[in-house]
Amino acid sequence: MRGKTELCEPVGEPEDGADSERKMIPPTYKPKKKFMQLAIAEAKRARDRGDYPIGAVITRVVGKQEVVIASAGNRVKTSGSSIKHVELETLKYVSSGYGRYLPDFVLYSTHEPCAKCAGACVWSKIGAVVFGVSQEDITAYGKKHGTEEFKWRACLISCKFVLEKGALRIPVFGKFLRPECRKLFGYPPKL
Repeated sequence: MRGKTELCEPVGEPEDGADSERKMIPPTYKPKKKFMQLAIAEAKRARDRGDYPIGAVITRVVGKQEVVIASAGNRVKTSGSSIKHVELETLKYVSSGYGRYLPDFVLYSTHEPCAKCAGACVWSKIGAVVFGVSQEDITAYGKKHGTEEFKWRACLISCKFVLEKGALRIPVFGKFLRPECRKLFGYPPKL
């Protein structure tokens, strides 16, 4: 997680063509506070380096255990690329170590994945998505408090809608730890 990439190294062997052996996340899955709290910590680190305070964590569920595979903060502003959303970057990273399909993985994000990132979830066949604030929360905040430097734009297409249109029927848990994630909008960077 630390270092230049700010992502964890993959644990275990890559899954080359073993997709049929991997289990989907069950609909009875319960999101864990500790993983969203890690995403919140990553969001704060992103803000401290001058970026949008958005964090993501990808976990893998193996039997009754769930382990962190990757965690990172947003890099849209600091990379100079409007497409370097943290959800997309962590999905790319995990796919590079575990294969193109991730049915036994969970994406935690402090902010609802946009249509682009939700589309990446469809293509990677992610097992579940957990997010804090919604696209509506992001838009409302941006309209009231957005600046030229931090616009807080959102695409009002829900993550769940994109997943369903992509024929990916998976557990989606919105507004998980929402109050804590909403505080990230006003998180002051460390000086």
